[in-house]
Amino acid sequence: MKHSLKSILLAAAALMLPATSQAADFLSIGSCPVGCTAYTWSAGIADVINKNVEGVEATAEETKGYVANIKLLQDGEIEASMATSLSSYEAYAATGPYEGSEPGKILSWMSIAPVGMHVITLEGGGIDSVADLKGKRIGMGQPGGVSMLDANVMMDMVAGDDFKPFRVRLGDMVDMLSDGNIDAALWNGSFPLPPVIKLSAQRDVKLVPISDEFFADLSAKYPPYFRLSIPGGTYEDVAADTPTYGLANGLVISADVSEERVYEMTKAVFESLDDLAGVHPAFSRVSKETVLNGFGAPLHPGALKYYREIGVPGIEEFVTRTSK
Repeated sequence: MKHSLKSILLAAAALMLPATSQAADFLSIGSCPVGCTAYTWSAGIADVINKNVEGVEATAEETKGYVANIKLLQDGEIEASMATSLSSYEAYAATGPYEGSEPGKILSWMSIAPVGMHVITLEGGGIDSVADLKGKRIGMGQPGGVSMLDANVMMDMVAGDDFKPFRVRLGDMVDMLSDGNIDAALWNGSFPLPPVIKLSAQRDVKLVPISDEFFADLSAKYPPYFRLSIPGGTYEDVAADTPTYGLANGLVISADVSEERVYEMTKAVFESLDDLAGVHPAFSRVSKETVLNGFGAPLHPGALKYYREIGVPGIEEFVTRTSK
């Protein structure tokens, strides 16, 4: 068979390409809509991986949220994602909303920070407790996002059907709150939330505290929620700590990603935490003492290898507990 000069030149050019450009592994990290904290985290982590791990091309993917992320992971459309500890365990075990799916496909990677339920309103709006949400116009979060599911739980307990829901993303809820088109916005996310910081620069923001009585009723029905507080000063207008509740929050990864790649990426992230703290303050609180927080699914073998190397406290107990 004769070959044209063009085909010969193209073949020669391909042989001259660097090996890494031929063998780059793509890593898509599912997050949430642009403007949410998880997107900021994913973008920062992708940048660190691209700068420090040869042969990996990582990107932060805008998604509808954590619920959508799990489905994308299960379908093989992304390789890693942000997720709550509750949804990641249920996906790994194929229980709850993931019953009937293939178990064992989604593994723990690293815990970053807890998500805290924010009940956001404006000073003078007449909302002082969650009971006051009854009958009001409430921003609930967008469909496909885990925050909307948390908002559904709260409003079902507080008001039943006696409220008007607006199921839109956080940035839109904040704009609607500022313009007087809703009375409160609910969002379960890692603090500080950038859109709320922006709102507090324009309006007098108020965070509604969660009472002990409400949390006792909530946790009796939904044990994964735990008590926490949003520290005073997190937002400009909120000087005191705000008692609330939340879930553990972090990265999960497909079992199909190689052990070597996950080891390299985990090492790169841990050695770049100071730089990542400049992307979002949550990274300043990530350490080997916190990296397992909240997880119930087993670690990816690559992450486990690195965590053993750096002596993560309780690592062997974690392995034993999650392998049952």
